[in-house]
Parts: sequence; structure tokens; C-alpha cells
Amino acid sequence: MALRIARLEHQHTRWLTGLLARNPCENVYLISLLEVTGTARLGSPAGTLYGIFDGDRPVAAYWVGGNVIPVAATPGTNEVLARKLNADGRVSCSLIGSRSVILDLQQRLNWGQPRGVRERQPLLAISSDPLVTPDEHVHRVTLDELGAVFPASVDMFTKEVGFSPIEDGTAGYLSRVRGIIRGKNCYARISSTLPQGGPVPRWPATEQDEQVLFKADIGIRARRIVQVQGVWVHPEVRNQGLGAAGMAAVVQRTRDKGHSTVSLYANDYNETALRMYARVGFEQVGTFATVMY
Repeated sequence: MALRIARLEHQHTRWLTGLLARNPCENVYLISLLEVTGTARLGSPAGTLYGIFDGDRPVAAYWVGGNVIPVAATPGTNEVLARKLNADGRVSCSLIGSRSVILDLQQRLNWGQPRGVRERQPLLAISSDPLVTPDEHVHRVTLDELGAVFPASVDMFTKEVGFSPIEDGTAGYLSRVRGIIRGKNCYARISSTLPQGGPVPRWPATEQDEQVLFKADIGIRARRIVQVQGVWVHPEVRNQGLGAAGMAAVVQRTRDKGHSTVSLYANDYNETALRMYARVGFEQVGTFATVMY
């Protein structure tokens, strides 16, 4: 019987829950959605969750929204999804997930040349206390500090993704950063003074003395696991241990709040960051790829 695609329904919730639990670090985004809604029938303006069925039996799932995120996908299920995505036209900005699945799916789409491809992104996780001493100066950011955090966030995004998030205006990305802060999901060390003494250069927040020295965001939060995104260290203090101590603080505070596992993924060419994560105690648990349109 040929595979077919259809929306998942409430009766598939137990199946989906078990499927996601097999690889929580890879599936943290959908785990967080399922915890909020309590059902596999996920559909909203933000996206829709589809199943690939062999007869009446679901064998894989895909979130299709701003991102396309696969769960337990294979080349065969990719082919079924690709037919739908090609017929509907591109509405998603990126494909994110397990490397082999994402690169296979990209080849099946007629969406044109991607804006960028990150072919190998180590997926990392830590489920224990950090191996280095946390930076006591790292704190949860408040909206009063938006003026320092926003320029650092823009620089982080631009260097990581390859294009500026404000090239078409600041409103959209400013709203996103404000939402992260309002959700109590941004941690940073902010100071006008360098750890070794002397003033911090007035960059990237060029109109004020206080600058972000380290920042990291909790991009996705589920009950037992979170995914960290947006890690950034000021150029003046890189390779001085500030990043490792800052990440240790994020890990410790997150675990203290009951989230037993902290995960993230990084580009394989960012060897400095990967060494820093290893110092903190992160271990590789998979490999992602991201295709951006």
C-alpha cells in the first residue's frame, strides 16, 4: 500500500508522544508543543503537524510552518511530503532536523536555490551539572536591558546565519527579542567594564556604555529539556573563559528550575564554540542540518 499524508488527529497522541520521547534532544520543539496542547492534532497559523501513513498506521510526522521539522522520517516519507510541499508552494523559511533526512528532503523540493545550507551541525546536550564554575554575573535579562541585548542579538544572528535579521527593518526582530526577554528566556552578563579592567568598547550598542559580554537564550522550553539558542560572546572577551562560565551559569540555572537536560546545536566549523561547549560538559548526541530559504 502506498504511503499517504494526512493531518494527525487526537487518537494519534499516544503514538506521537512515544515517538518524540525516543530522541528528546532532536524533538524538543514538538515535545514543547505537545505539552502545551495535549494533542497530536496540532494546527494553527504557526503551522500544521502532518503524519505519513502506511494504511491507517502513522510511521512518521512533519511539522510544516515557518520551519519544516521531521520526526522519524525516511527517504520514502520525504518523497510523500515533498510532493505536497512542491504542489503547495514554499511557505517555510527553513528545514531543520537530522542531517541525512534534511539533506535528502532538500533534494526533493523545487523551491529554488536555498539562501544558505548548514550541512553539519553537531547536536549537543548536558544532563548533569556543568564542569566549570558558573559566572555569578550572568543574570536573567529584563526589558530595561533591551538596548544592550538587541544589538548583540543582531550581531549573533548575522554572523551565525549569514544575513542580517533587520535588513528589511527592525520591527520584526525587535519584537522577537523583546518576546524572549519578556518570557524570561534571555540570560546575559552586561557591564560597562571588562573583567580584566578598563571600559568595554561602545559596540555593538553604540549609544551606551553598558554592553553584553555574554548572552544566551532559552529558545525552546519543555518540562524536562530545553534548547539553548542565540549564544554570543563580545569579541573583546573571547577566548578568556567567559563563554564557558556563562554557559555553565545558564546550564546550572536551567537545571535548578527542574529541566534535567540542556541541548543546543552549533555549526561544525565553529570550532571555538564547540571546544567551549565541551569544556562545560556538553556531549554530541546527533547531527543536524539546516537549509534556509
